[in-house]
Amino acid sequence: MRKLAYILTCLALFFLFFSRSSRAEEKRTEPNQLFYAANYRYENRDYEKAIEGYVAIIDRGLESGNLYYNIGNAFLKLKKLGYAILCYEKARRLIPQDGDLKSNLAYARSLAGVTSFEEGRRNFVLDAVKAPFRDFNLNAIAVSGAILYLFAALILSVFLLKPYLAKKLAFPSFIVIALFLLNLAALYVRYYDEEISKHAVVIQKEAECKYEPIDTSTTYYKLQEGDEAAVLKTRNGWRQVERPDGKRAWVKKEAVEPI
Repeated sequence: MRKLAYILTCLALFFLFFSRSSRAEEKRTEPNQLFYAANYRYENRDYEKAIEGYVAIIDRGLESGNLYYNIGNAFLKLKKLGYAILCYEKARRLIPQDGDLKSNLAYARSLAGVTSFEEGRRNFVLDAVKAPFRDFNLNAIAVSGAILYLFAALILSVFLLKPYLAKKLAFPSFIVIALFLLNLAALYVRYYDEEISKHAVVIQKEAECKYEPIDTSTTYYKLQEGDEAAVLKTRNGWRQVERPDGKRAWVKKEAVEPI
């Protein structure tokens, strides 16, 4: 009897381990299968199914710039320029250095006849701060800042422990500190742009922007598909948006999608 119970216990443990291993393997391989299936759909011009496959991967918490780039390409093929620009913008925050992404985003904007929010609100000082780190995403800027901070701390330690080296290290110290301060400013600006100042893209052919968040309010101006605007607040199915020229209005929530 004990022997039978021992055998049954071993079998139960084996099946429990096997089932867990199978589920773990399934979770590990399923995103790859979805990705290959979505690519196959895209190559066969079934763009809507391709989008569903890529989105399913993102829904599993596997967000990446390349996935958003692929989704943007599929929307571009479907002539849904607002969604294409939206996905390219999401990809740009993760892989800003990608040349193909830059080209496709510029092409989608040219088809829609729109410009980026940044181009509409040019600021020489901010542009100069962001320029050296334009091809860095937010995480990369933070990492580079941490590295520069360590170098600055190391130099300061040398100054304190070995003052006679101060003259020799004066110029390199100045360069490191200047780069660190520039990096810190770029990190703040990028963080503000991406995490605090929420931007959105118009995904409908045309969006009426009104003075008040009610249907009967007078239309202040119109935004077209692919236009970008800053989102200030959301209320009762409406979003208050701001154009690059600073004009604020209310637009239906479903007309714009946050980046």
